[in-house]
Amino acid sequence: MSGEVSAAGPLGRLARAAGRARRDPGVAATAGRRAVRVTLAAVTGFYVGLYGLDRPVAATYALFGAVAMAGLSRIPGTGRQRARVVAQLLPLGWVLLTLGSVLAVRTWAAVLGMLVVGFLLAFGAAAGPRLAGAAPGLQLLYILPCFPPYAPDTLGERLGGMTFGLVLLIAAEAFVLPDPPTRSYRDLTADATDLAARCAGRLAEQPWKLPDGEREAALAAIQGLRLSNVPEAERPAGPSRRERALTHAGRAARVLLAHLGELDARADGP
Repeated sequence: MSGEVSAAGPLGRLARAAGRARRDPGVAATAGRRAVRVTLAAVTGFYVGLYGLDRPVAATYALFGAVAMAGLSRIPGTGRQRARVVAQLLPLGWVLLTLGSVLAVRTWAAVLGMLVVGFLLAFGAAAGPRLAGAAPGLQLLYILPCFPPYAPDTLGERLGGMTFGLVLLIAAEAFVLPDPPTRSYRDLTADATDLAARCAGRLAEQPWKLPDGEREAALAAIQGLRLSNVPEAERPAGPSRRERALTHAGRAARVLLAHLGELDARADGP
């Protein structure tokens, strides 16, 4: 229906983002800082490559590299966390850009490569939200060199331009308008465990009740360990042993605090 906005479409995503920004002004501030960093890296890379070095191909790939890995990707976390992820993925970007440049010689080869790259990046998203967020940008690093003209002799200039753009992006994310730090899920779990130990000690002594402050702190810790309330970059969402162990530890801390709260509530009963 023309009068409604599809929830799954781009307008629906923009509407949800606008709603979140109205509810939490920090969302708008974070998006603004990120926009400044991306613009600074992309514009600097393009104009230095085009006018400073007189390398239009390098300038194009510097611009596209910064936009692909920041503007078109959604890597969660603070600017420094995203800078670390982009730095780790830089060698993979070289591989994808080289692969796209080589396979562009034939349409069927480029299409087959797109199928393989798309599948591997989609499957790799199971490793966690950071790789999942970077997948669109990585896929675009393969797609751009597949477009005409086919010029494998400019591969070095393409790689140099993309590297220059991503280095500028890493520097901008790390040092320009830094985001406030966030607490890791490990620290949240450790604090909740310490709080549970204190609450257990209180309940083992007369009057077998929790002070109001610790009761409220326990409720806040239970809510704070819910994955929906944890920043996306800090959620233990990967398949590794460490991520699974953090998930189990956080769940155990929440359950323990909830049971201690039940014991405290029974002390209020007749």
